[in-house]
Amino acid sequence: MPLRICFISFLFLVAADAPPASRPASIDEPTWQRMLEINQKGSQIRDLTANFEQQKITAMLKKPLVSSGRVFVRGSTMLWDTKKPELNVLQITAREARIYYPAQKTIEVYQIEQKLGELAASPLPRLAVLQQQFNFEPLLLAEFGETDNTKYLSLKMTPINPALREHVEQVRVLLDAASGLIVRLEMRDADGDRTLIAFSDVRTNVDLKDADLEIHAPADAKITRPLAGLEGSSQGEK
Repeated sequence: MPLRICFISFLFLVAADAPPASRPASIDEPTWQRMLEINQKGSQIRDLTANFEQQKITAMLKKPLVSSGRVFVRGSTMLWDTKKPELNVLQITAREARIYYPAQKTIEVYQIEQKLGELAASPLPRLAVLQQQFNFEPLLLAEFGETDNTKYLSLKMTPINPALREHVEQVRVLLDAASGLIVRLEMRDADGDRTLIAFSDVRTNVDLKDADLEIHAPADAKITRPLAGLEGSSQGEK
């Protein structure tokens, strides 16, 4: 189920309209001011593209599962175009996630819970919405192997949203203070598995078009809804 992947995407697709709430008790004033500054810089970005490398670390496997490709973000839509080890494309919107597997000529469609879907609206993390979903704690840069406190800010985020807690135990993020962008993140789930994602070659405000964020599948690709019953819908794709 791509909900964990969707969650990672929500770190980019959260709404920017409302101002952040007051400083959390777990965050000191200097750190809070840096968070506000990063939030402001991120709000200037309309769209972005970036390379990504994802590592999934689980006790069941001796080596991490590594995948890589490029991600495209604009408004409430995100496209993860995975090139290795196998081709697949994940499209996220405020309402649903679609995964296209070219080898099988199949598109899987998953609904996104309304409360989670409300997070989707802008290309970068917005404090106003994240504060409704997470508790924040400061995190040592050494956790990411970094030492430059002027260049980076690292935080630990613990879900308070019950829907997220079912899938995510905590998220650690490394933010670039100058650009307002996420550089790396680590997500831990309730089973102890970890997902690490690193971003590189980030390009912002590149005027992405609708076609850049679409799944380009053949007309005869099969569309399925694996969780239709659990999502409260037994109807097939129209």
